Amino acid sequence: MLTSISLFMVKELALWVVVAAVTAGVWVVPLIDLLYKLQFTIKHIALPNKLNAEWMRIHAKDSGTPTNGGILIWLTVPAVLLVAFWHIPLMKAAALIMLLVGLYGLADAIIDMVTRNNVNFREFQNRFEWRVGKLLVSIVVSVGVALLIVNTAGVKSFDFFGQTIHIDNFIGIGVLAVFSTFFSYATEIIDGIDGLSAGMYLITLVGFVLLMLAFPANFFTSSNTTAIAIVGALAGTTLVYLYFNIPPARFYMGAPGAMLFGPVFLLLGLYGNIVPALLVLMLPYFIDLATSFIQLISLRFFQKKVFRIAPIHHHFEALGWPSPKVVMRFWLVNAFVVILAVLVQVFL
Repeated sequence: MLTSISLFMVKELALWVVVAAVTAGVWVVPLIDLLYKLQFTIKHIALPNKLNAEWMRIHAKDSGTPTNGGILIWLTVPAVLLVAFWHIPLMKAAALIMLLVGLYGLADAIIDMVTRNNVNFREFQNRFEWRVGKLLVSIVVSVGVALLIVNTAGVKSFDFFGQTIHIDNFIGIGVLAVFSTFFSYATEIIDGIDGLSAGMYLITLVGFVLLMLAFPANFFTSSNTTAIAIVGALAGTTLVYLYFNIPPARFYMGAPGAMLFGPVFLLLGLYGNIVPALLVLMLPYFIDLATSFIQLISLRFFQKKVFRIAPIHHHFEALGWPSPKVVMRFWLVNAFVVILAVLVQVFL
């Protein structure tokens, strides 16, 4: 019985990887051309306080490369899920969460593009007040994510080390919105070096595949569909993106794509009732986010840097590590974390 279920899930995974990859492949090159045409390209501007001088030195080569290539993922995956699985609550919730969070990310990206030549505004964007304001707006957006998780996907509670945590109430929705926000920023901030974010996401998706195969009953969404279809659609589209993001990158992901991975990981972890494993899977992203937060607090209150550049993957670049070394070592660490996550959930 277990063998037949596992075989069914592997077939479903392979099918939706191929479907999503073909769908993304059809329009990825026109998307890149459109991003060039709209001048959605990276442009580094030196700040008067010279806080980004080292960043400018390391990433000068990136100027002129299109960003917001994550639009490929933002639109492709929800389209695939909605066309094929509109009648299945989890699939609908996943698609709508991606569309909602990606739209917020696109709005943020457009603000960056419109104001990129305004040095004063660029400097303000690096200040504590701007970051806090963005965080509050993101939490409001994440309330929508929380409602989709609870009301559309039907996740009312989850188990955490023997305790049942109910989230289908006012407090639960609020806490879930805060978590969704941090998950979103954690997967966004890892984006910044050729190949880094897409490789990290794919390795984390492998972790979800292993957990789904280990606990298949947790992930059935209907008699003939499992949540592994979401993983397949994400993985197939991300593979196409990564093909064009390996050095030298043809485009970068940006907020429209990077921000949606965190809430989807959260949805899958809650739906499958694998929260301990989920928290372990997110550790590399949380650590990267924490280094940026530490740097921000230190600069705001002590006027001192803790890291040469934050988040920490750029700190290693500043220390002289070639970008491919940073990327590959982050991938390896993430692969080890995936194994730890599976072990945590299996031996609970």
